[in-house]
Amino acid sequence: MADYRYINNKGVILPDTATIRDEVESEFRAVFGQSINLAPETPQGALATMEVENRDAMVRNNAELANQINPDIAGGVFLDAIWALMGGQRINATHSYLSSVEFSGVPGTIIPKGSLASSVAGAMFETVSPLIIDNTGKATGDMRAVEYGPVECGAGQLNSVASSVLGWEKVNNPTHAVVGRYAESDIKARRRRKQTLAKNTVSVAEAITSSLYELEGVNSLSFRENYTDAVLTIDGISLLPHSIYVCVEGGDSNEIAKSLLRTKTIGSAFNGEIEIGVVEPVSGQEYKVKFSRPKEITVFCRVTVKKSAVDAQTIIPSAIEQWTRGDLDGDNGLIVGREVSPFEIASAVNTVEPRLFVTKVELSLDGKAWNVALIPIAINQIARLQRGAVQVVIV
Repeated sequence: MADYRYINNKGVILPDTATIRDEVESEFRAVFGQSINLAPETPQGALATMEVENRDAMVRNNAELANQINPDIAGGVFLDAIWALMGGQRINATHSYLSSVEFSGVPGTIIPKGSLASSVAGAMFETVSPLIIDNTGKATGDMRAVEYGPVECGAGQLNSVASSVLGWEKVNNPTHAVVGRYAESDIKARRRRKQTLAKNTVSVAEAITSSLYELEGVNSLSFRENYTDAVLTIDGISLLPHSIYVCVEGGDSNEIAKSLLRTKTIGSAFNGEIEIGVVEPVSGQEYKVKFSRPKEITVFCRVTVKKSAVDAQTIIPSAIEQWTRGDLDGDNGLIVGREVSPFEIASAVNTVEPRLFVTKVELSLDGKAWNVALIPIAINQIARLQRGAVQVVIV
């Protein structure tokens, strides 16, 4: 048998099938003579073809195996092993989260952690921390879905108190749920590995964002810093001197506040509409940690494609839904501060189904006035493009 020459110190060599066949035929002729008939229809030709197929499968398998040491390509248990080397692990299935849920009832009422409310669709959500209704009869807090996975809940759809808490009368969610997910896919695990490389450091932007991305339910965020001695407006946000600004989509507010206090530079201030008191464990001092939640911008989409044999009415909404959630390789989806681009939507559709010919993608903020221009999104906003907001026109 010939020497195995498909790997060296530079990596795996992946020859094409024609090269392998030439090598196999040369070996057969060296053993059986130059006059041997190696036509595919002959018995000896069939044996040669089988050997070519075996070698081709072997080198491709070795190439796939070698690629598993590359964290940007690895998958399955190999990617899990890379995470283990970093002291982390693949995220299991997560809950859907509702931020800044409004509770109302009798002043002084304590709503325990784990208290339930239901949506119009019957989905159950629970409080993630105890809440106290203030003197105005209101309280604000976060909730998460009881079940794991992508539990949907649109703005205003959480409207029924499901726990017997005396004094708690009403509940309402002003924003859409940050949809949970099933166990983390290889695509998202590889992406998050890059986002959390600086999680063990402090006082730098990478450390702050890495630590936040480690939290359950955090899907995306924007970060800005004012390192000057004066109030500074950055991307439309006014920042105090020597302060940071973080706008976070998803995750538990208390955990976010703890993470920010742990990783921010000593002496720097916070900005944002949400304020949570966190006790620093060394000094016992309480800090008022501030951050923001993104304002949701509802977007409608109309995709025009040429008539084809594929089911465009089903494929296109599904493809756009995958794109918005970041389920397509190489794309983070609709995250905080990301503009909505018709070009990127068309690209996502063709990534899922290359046979579709997209002629036009239009966007709208009200479902009435359509435009082919991109929709800008501020760093304290996030676009929401639901599957039901996608129209498909076939011409």
